[in-house]
Amino acid sequence: MASRVVRERVRGEVRQGILDEAERLIREEGLPGLTMRKLASRLGYAPMSLYSYFADKQALLRELGRQGFEVIARRLEGAVERGGVDGVRELLVEFVRYAHEDPVHYRALFLGDRPVTDRPECPDAVNPAFALLSEHVAECVARGALSGDVLATSTVLWTAVHGAATVVVTFEHCPFGSWETYAETMVDTALAGVRARPLTGG
Repeated sequence: MASRVVRERVRGEVRQGILDEAERLIREEGLPGLTMRKLASRLGYAPMSLYSYFADKQALLRELGRQGFEVIARRLEGAVERGGVDGVRELLVEFVRYAHEDPVHYRALFLGDRPVTDRPECPDAVNPAFALLSEHVAECVARGALSGDVLATSTVLWTAVHGAATVVVTFEHCPFGSWETYAETMVDTALAGVRARPLTGG
C-alpha cells in the first residue's frame, strides 16, 4: 500500500513538472510554440514518454486550462471586498487587470486556435472564474439589484469583460487613455445594460 502511494505521489509530481515546463514554454514562445517533441526535449524525456501522462497535446492543454482557470478564480475572489453589484464590478475589473498584467497567460487560455476545454458549450462547468461571477450575479438577481436570468446575465457580463480584456492585450493604446479607465467604462456600461432591462436565457 505504501509503495503504491509513493508511486502515485511521484507520478503526480512528474505530471505537474510536465505542466509547469509546458507553461514556461508557452510563455517563451506562445501557444503555437508548444509541441510534445519540444517539451520532451526540454525535460530530457523521450517524446513518447509524455503520452504516459497525457493522451495528446490537447489533453495537456485542457489540464493547463483547468489549473489556469482556478488561479484566475482565486485571484478574482480575493479582489472582491464588497457585496452586491459593487462586488460584481470589482470582479469584472479585476479580470481585465489580470489580462493586462499577464497577457501571455490570457492569450493562451482564451485566444488560442482551439479552446483549452472540451466543453465550450458550458463555460461554468470547467471555468470556476465564470462560476464565481455567476454566484455573485445570482445574489444580485435575488436581491433585485440585477434583472433577468442568472446564466444569461452572467454570460452578457462575461462576454463584455472578455471584449475589454482582449482589446487591452491586443492594442498598445487603449481608448480613454488608460486600460483601467477603459475597463471601468466597459464594465459600468455592461452593468447598466443588465440593470435596465431583463434578459432571458434560451
